[in-house]
Amino acid sequence: MDIVCSFYYSSNEERQKEIERALVNNLSKSYINKYHIYITNDDYNRFINTSIYNNNISKIIIIKSENQPTYSDYIKYVCTIDNKICCICNSDIEFIIEDSNISLLDMLYNEKKCFFLTRHEYDSSYPLITNFGGSHDAFIFHSTVLKNSILDNNLNYINYVQNTWGIEALLTIYFIEKLNYQILNPCYQIKLIHHHKSDVRLWTMNESRNKIIGYTSPTPNNHQSGIHNKHMIYPVKLSL
Repeated sequence: MDIVCSFYYSSNEERQKEIERALVNNLSKSYINKYHIYITNDDYNRFINTSIYNNNISKIIIIKSENQPTYSDYIKYVCTIDNKICCICNSDIEFIIEDSNISLLDMLYNEKKCFFLTRHEYDSSYPLITNFGGSHDAFIFHSTVLKNSILDNNLNYINYVQNTWGIEALLTIYFIEKLNYQILNPCYQIKLIHHHKSDVRLWTMNESRNKIIGYTSPTPNNHQSGIHNKHMIYPVKLSL
């Protein structure tokens, strides 16, 4: 699996440790082949002089970006990667996949299927898998199938940065209703650990981040802002 995500430096020491812990731990996983990292020019100059980069240079591919990438940017980039299982995820997510579950990724090859995974908190204090409300922090699919699927589709619908409130709802609608994908959420078998004890938010809050663009619920809520997503992608355990 190839990972596509962002990396940045925080002015908060604890938050920086969390971001680096997720990156270092993921780089050590044998099932993660390449790590494609969006990074600003300033952070790039700092990052390439670190042991994290120099000890993993064969695994890391850097994409310089002046701004925080949107999901539209991520998907366009994934489509340039040929015939790989790719994952777009948040910077503070660590993957834990037991050997017995690695073969789940093979389900996605040449199929219009994707995994929208719900996270586990760093200490299980707020397990979103048991209090599900449509939250997903990693999105896994086959790059070639995705490329062929979006040929005639406009990506403006999901042109929002990560952590925009409600973006998971729009991504779910986009993949099911516009791209005709089947979405699965095997988050008990492909486990995400959310390293965010510090609760520090680093990216500058901009207009799109402050706006609620969607929400997930079985039925519409007239008191809720944004686009209603009716598709509830509950956690499941898949047969191997």
